[in-house]
Amino acid sequence: MTSHLDPARIARLCGAAALIAAAIAPRAFAADMPETILRGSTYSEPSADYMRWDGVSLGATFGWTNATVDFTDAFAAGTNTKDSTNSAQFGGFLGYNTQWETLVLGIEGAYNRFNTLETSATSGAQSASYKLVDYGTLRGRAGYAFGQFLPYAFLGGAIGRVNYNTPSGVRDNAFTPGFEAGLGLDVAILPNVFVRAEYEYVLFAPVGDTRSGISTARAGVGIRF
Repeated sequence: MTSHLDPARIARLCGAAALIAAAIAPRAFAADMPETILRGSTYSEPSADYMRWDGVSLGATFGWTNATVDFTDAFAAGTNTKDSTNSAQFGGFLGYNTQWETLVLGIEGAYNRFNTLETSATSGAQSASYKLVDYGTLRGRAGYAFGQFLPYAFLGGAIGRVNYNTPSGVRDNAFTPGFEAGLGLDVAILPNVFVRAEYEYVLFAPVGDTRSGISTARAGVGIRF
């Protein structure tokens, strides 16, 4: 049975994560912020206006994904056939940031795997199925630091692993490239610990005569070195 993700649900997921992070952050800083912050082998004074976000970061994420798959080219009749499906996803990220006062630029790699993200369609006597197993991304980020907050935008490339069964062929573990874009918010809750809420869209290239795009709302937690 096909399920559909209400776009409002994506917005609520991101909004809820951001609000929780914003509520926790001031209390955590008031209780735990030291006079100085250890960064590698040196100390730097914390800023009253913005946090330092430079250095290496890594973390884990959990999200909810809606996928739309276009099977039109898979059928000889050329019938406009699309289907949507939803799945939970989990993953992790590793990145590096540089910072010039409030401007933060960085690069980040991520891996995400789905619980089950599979859909199918029929046209007359023909049928087709498509399953996105997992995907990785490499993105560039640009953010603006103020207080404990780092809102950011990102743009990058993706590669997905797909199992498909269409009239033109059957294949497991096929790889398809794509691109991603999105917006997010990191919130420092301790000097070197942050939480994250973001929205991501990924559009994959055709594979097995099918096209797909996914929208994901996710939350996560990370640490900085």
